[in-house]
Amino acid sequence: MQSEKLDIQLDDKFWFRLVNLPEKDALTPTSKITMPVVTKLFRLNLGIEFLFAIALLALALYSHVWVEEDWISGLFFIYIPLFLGLWFLRKVLIWQRYGFNYKAAFEVSKDELAIVTEPLSKQQQLTMAKADINYIQFSYGYMRSNGQGYQSKQSHISQAVVVLKNNERYTIKPNTIATLNLLYLCIYFDYPVSYKYGLTYGGGSIVFILMRVMSMGGNFIMIGLYLYWIGAGYLKSIF
Repeated sequence: MQSEKLDIQLDDKFWFRLVNLPEKDALTPTSKITMPVVTKLFRLNLGIEFLFAIALLALALYSHVWVEEDWISGLFFIYIPLFLGLWFLRKVLIWQRYGFNYKAAFEVSKDELAIVTEPLSKQQQLTMAKADINYIQFSYGYMRSNGQGYQSKQSHISQAVVVLKNNERYTIKPNTIATLNLLYLCIYFDYPVSYKYGLTYGGGSIVFILMRVMSMGGNFIMIGLYLYWIGAGYLKSIF
């Protein structure tokens, strides 16, 4: 792997402004930090996620056609069953890929690093001594955002690869834990860290987030409209 060295300090807000560690201000050299797997970040491959996003968008856009004359029947017998069916189908595929052990967690201390591998149902937590680690390579990139008339530049960590001295490699993907938190702890506990420029695996994560926001947002709007129609119909029946 082609690596590079960066002089990143823990007080560097450019890198660590978004670190979310409850124990951050209470860290000591003897601390042992546990980071649970973030199940909300679990996702399928990009193609399958795209199909689910299209299905949810279609459901949001065309559901009004089904309920043009009888919106109560459309809501309870068409829209809600289809919405829950798509949600449950995706959940089943997630369970098949990642397993059911949602209590799995990463652990970092000054002497050991414990990581979780997939699938979670096998509870594959690998513990490796700090002395056995050759280096941990973090893939990074930069993202720009506009706000209040100016453009800001932010760092982004997409994944980490743990390379042992026996040349074994273990990849930690951003849909498992917050890799930025892991980088912060590795620097704090003085692990051998290197960097590679490029949003490895991270670009897909950004696309996935956008697809989920668009598809779920459209359905939240439709749910709001259904509630409005129900409320309006109820008030009309009273008055």
